[in-house]
Amino acid sequence: MYNLASKLLGPLFDPLTLAILLAACALLAWKRRRLALQLLIASVGLLLLFTSSFVAGALVHSLEDRYGDPGLDVPPAQAIVVLGGTIHMPSARHHLTGLIDSSDRLLVAFRLYRAGKAPLIFCSGGNNPFIASQAGKTPEANWMAGLLEEWNIPPAAIEIESGSINTHENAIRSYQALAPRGIRRILLVTSAMHMSRAAGAFRKAGFEVTAIPADFRTGWGEANVWEKLLPSANNLVNSDAALHEWLGCAVYRLRGWM
Repeated sequence: MYNLASKLLGPLFDPLTLAILLAACALLAWKRRRLALQLLIASVGLLLLFTSSFVAGALVHSLEDRYGDPGLDVPPAQAIVVLGGTIHMPSARHHLTGLIDSSDRLLVAFRLYRAGKAPLIFCSGGNNPFIASQAGKTPEANWMAGLLEEWNIPPAAIEIESGSINTHENAIRSYQALAPRGIRRILLVTSAMHMSRAAGAFRKAGFEVTAIPADFRTGWGEANVWEKLLPSANNLVNSDAALHEWLGCAVYRLRGWM
């Protein structure tokens, strides 16, 4: 139920969706010119706010700065747990997996393993039945494992959990698979903005977590003056992602999942 609700209601909190709804309400209220103008101003103002580099940057930093980037300078653990949402899975048009921004999670897990930080990479991620392109397909964790094998990680050093469809289930199912074997001390790899929610969920499940953020959106160099001043679609994307994470953290705390 939570997963269905998040897919149906989550988009309603997107800044772009809210701006469009306000503009639509302005059109419907055109006979009441003052109200229509106020709604239209609110719509444009909302877009200008969340396409601003200052607002988007502040939102992203509010999450990413909670955990710094440790590189490979981390204590060894019993396993590296890397969360899904990392790749384009094969489709009818594309027969091989493809890399996306969050594929950095797999790259970080690969580097940690090569640095000898843990003897096992545990891939956690199933397919969401409410997403048509994923329903009934090979789970993402299987493709993640296959990509790691392409990078010459030994198959014996890779395990998967392919039944989870959200962060809470990632944590619970990973613990069910690893804890009976005495594996509780883990290096948790996920996107930097997602780490607060993920680390909270995995600690709640019973793990001793060392957070290893990946897929940082900030800290790669300063934008020029014009990029800072002008609104951009990329800023809107970052604002949306950060707001989604803050909403997710709030829901997880209310439900006692972190």
